[in-house]
Amino acid sequence: MSTLRGMPGVPAVSDRSVSARRPRRILVALELVTGATALVGGALLAVAPDGRLLNAEPAALAGSPFTDYRWPGILLATLVGGCLITGVWQRRAGPGARALSVFAGVGLIAFEASELLWLGLQPLEAALAVVGATVAALALFAPSEPTAQ
Repeated sequence: MSTLRGMPGVPAVSDRSVSARRPRRILVALELVTGATALVGGALLAVAPDGRLLNAEPAALAGSPFTDYRWPGILLATLVGGCLITGVWQRRAGPGARALSVFAGVGLIAFEASELLWLGLQPLEAALAVVGATVAALALFAPSEPTAQ
């Protein structure tokens, strides 16, 4: 048995296996953080549709299909908040996790594109679209989780 830094009985972990898992860990972290913040932010908008809990200006909704932040909050919490479920499923390496993460990333880009059409350019939209593209790319190109032997 190989040892790690001279410690008998401790199997060595190759640098390659650790670095191969890094993209998946980043993917899981992005999905969990994005989902959790969307769930909380969406809930705050839904319970206070005037936007006061997040200092959201009601004027930002002018020209959009929304009169207040209730429905945008519900959509944010359910659609983008779903990344929380995707992150958990990806962490567990559940069946179809890679495809689900690609779908979540592309869905986040579509959600932000919709916001762009309704509300105009907002810096947070651009940042979250980049997060969506990163999630989709990591899901597509990250090495698969090794199977247990």
